[in-house]
Amino acid sequence: MRTFLSILLTVFSVISLNAQEQWDLQRCINYAFDNNVSVMQTALGVNRSEVGLKQGKLGLLPNLNTGATYGFNFGQRIDPFTNQFASERVATSNLFLSSSLDVFNGFSKRNDVKSRAYNLEASKYDLESIKNDISLQVCLSYLQILQNKESLSVAKNQVKLTQQQVDRMKKLVDVGQMPRGNLFDLESQLAQERLNEVTAENAVNLAILSLTQLLQLEPNEAQNFDIVKPNLTDEGVELLSNSAEDIYLKAKSMMPQVQAAEARQTSAEYALSSSQGQLYPSLQLSGSIGSGYSELNEVQIGEGENIGQVPIGEVLTQGNPLVVSLQPQTVFSDSDFETKGFGDQLEDNFNQNLTLTLSIPIFNGWSAKANVERAKINQVDADLSYRQITNQLRFDIEQAYADAKAAMNTYLASEQAVKALEESFKYAEVRYEQEVINAVDFNTTKTQYTNAQVDKLRAKYDFVFRTKILDFYLGNPITL
Repeated sequence: MRTFLSILLTVFSVISLNAQEQWDLQRCINYAFDNNVSVMQTALGVNRSEVGLKQGKLGLLPNLNTGATYGFNFGQRIDPFTNQFASERVATSNLFLSSSLDVFNGFSKRNDVKSRAYNLEASKYDLESIKNDISLQVCLSYLQILQNKESLSVAKNQVKLTQQQVDRMKKLVDVGQMPRGNLFDLESQLAQERLNEVTAENAVNLAILSLTQLLQLEPNEAQNFDIVKPNLTDEGVELLSNSAEDIYLKAKSMMPQVQAAEARQTSAEYALSSSQGQLYPSLQLSGSIGSGYSELNEVQIGEGENIGQVPIGEVLTQGNPLVVSLQPQTVFSDSDFETKGFGDQLEDNFNQNLTLTLSIPIFNGWSAKANVERAKINQVDADLSYRQITNQLRFDIEQAYADAKAAMNTYLASEQAVKALEESFKYAEVRYEQEVINAVDFNTTKTQYTNAQVDKLRAKYDFVFRTKILDFYLGNPITL
């Protein structure tokens, strides 16, 4: 029964391992680029800058607007299309098309377009910068998993060795060759090493969880997540042949955060020129066409009613009686008129307008001058930001260089320590089997050897990560 359960557990373990999908570092980085919220938010900043640049460019073109009105007028007024008094409700309509063009505005709009263009360039560099940060974070998490897995292998190997010693000691105790206290010491050591194994296994799971959270994987994807173990043969010792100053000078010319700061400096300069243009006179050309319709605009359709001769005055001549002047008169009613057709009125009332306007700013609540002052402050702020970013880059590289050298020295020292303690452990193992030393002394030597192995792993992956940072500052992609 025990054999059957062992086989069954082994089969299930194999199936579970096969179900896990292994990701290499590049796949993790690419997935983070596509799904990380910080990256997506920074990409939206690029989109906003693109919209702003497009708006600025189109602002150089003439505007064009059209519209129509239709309404009713009540009370006494002069109809604008018939120039007649109206005292009743009158329906009117108006159609228009207008356009205007800034002939000269102190080059304010042109400089604004250039400022927006450099803002877009800075936004693109910001996106590259956040991607670099994500790449480093993913690389660190990836290496942490590798380190913890190797630490787990060391812990499992120690448990295996101690279990063999416990089994051997049981046999010796059973035949009376060794005291039972030695067995208790070994069993206590085995329990501690199994605890170390569980701790190491938990560290692996937590490191995997940290990376899946950084990648923002869905729960079903994170459940089967695992990584590929690369061959870390090149630890990048040759990178330290470069000085920190050499690395800084090269990084300064290609790091996106520096390029973004430079672009914002140029953008601030054009923004200042744009605001200064508002202090100059401006010249605008505008034109419009339009037409309208009114219910009072009527045309005659009837002949009216002839009411005969109607006196219109009297003429007094010398020595003659008064002569009455008569004239035929026709009386018209409402049925003799109708409102002129809509199309005819639009044709009759069609009008054009062309205007050239010169505007000279004298006093506008200090708004233009305030814009200039704000632009000057923004320019100084952009210069300070550039200085801060380059200084921070120098500090980061100097720190990374010092950390890499320290990590290399630690790694080389830990290698020597492991080699020395490995020989000491082998010698202690032989002496323990020959009963020259007791279990306590042997376990002390074995613990020292185990700790040295763990320290070497820690130093190894720390050195790998530090050299990857230096390689990154030299403009090389992060790979393992």
